[in-house]
Amino acid sequence: MLAPEVPVWALTHVTHAALQRTADRVGADVLHIKGPSTLQSLRRGRHDSTDADLLVRPAHLAAFIAGMQEDGWELFTDFDEGSPFGHAANFIHPSWTYADIHRAVPGPLAAPDAVFERLWGSRMTLPIGNRHCTVLSLPAQVLMQALHSARSHGLEPADAWALCPDDHRDAVRALAAELQAETAFAAGIGELDAHSDAPDHALWAYWSAPEGDRLDEWQARLRSASTFGAKLSVLRQAMRVNRTHLRLRLEREPSRGDVAREQVTRTAHAVRSVVSHLFRRFGRSS
Repeated sequence: MLAPEVPVWALTHVTHAALQRTADRVGADVLHIKGPSTLQSLRRGRHDSTDADLLVRPAHLAAFIAGMQEDGWELFTDFDEGSPFGHAANFIHPSWTYADIHRAVPGPLAAPDAVFERLWGSRMTLPIGNRHCTVLSLPAQVLMQALHSARSHGLEPADAWALCPDDHRDAVRALAAELQAETAFAAGIGELDAHSDAPDHALWAYWSAPEGDRLDEWQARLRSASTFGAKLSVLRQAMRVNRTHLRLRLEREPSRGDVAREQVTRTAHAVRSVVSHLFRRFGRSS
């Protein structure tokens, strides 16, 4: 007789508990974010999460990942290729759901270690999977969900902000200002127009609007990069083949030939996108 299959939402809860156990064992400071770590009062119904998200103190990241690997976790996508923000790596385990391990939060301009320290200072504990897990304070939970909404291309509304008690809203705005995340926060709650002069406005205008083409994304990232070095890094990323995405598409490890062919395809697509973009711009002008 086959054992009953564990629902994904329940398995996600247990995954959070397993990751907290690893953090406790190696002495790493972690904050559980999103999903079941969000207070019920800030949710519209049950969250059917399919992965577990944790933010790790940057100084403890290496020790925590080593502890995860000792507990049977394997790296699936690395930080540099997991997302355009380079903020999280994805891990898999034979028994648990996916784990997204965050080294930073997309949105704040403050340094990642300063962001973590501020969030850690107001942490709470919440039972998840029958284990006490360290989670964000209520204002930080609202901010985190709004920042996630800001990069969803309008697909995920900022429910936590809508459900946030009025007497906590000033605290949420103050926290966004303290972490230098006002622009991203405004994008998440529909107030981006009030930040049109912000240096990162173009970036969040792209991510909070219906999805455009890749050229729109790279232009937004380039315009929002604050230094020459940051702009150069964006240009390098734009031309580099994402081996992780290629591996997922091919369902095998890409060869040198696969990477070379993908590089040619990527360059050709970039040229077509630039030509199309120029045609649209000058076509409107004429």
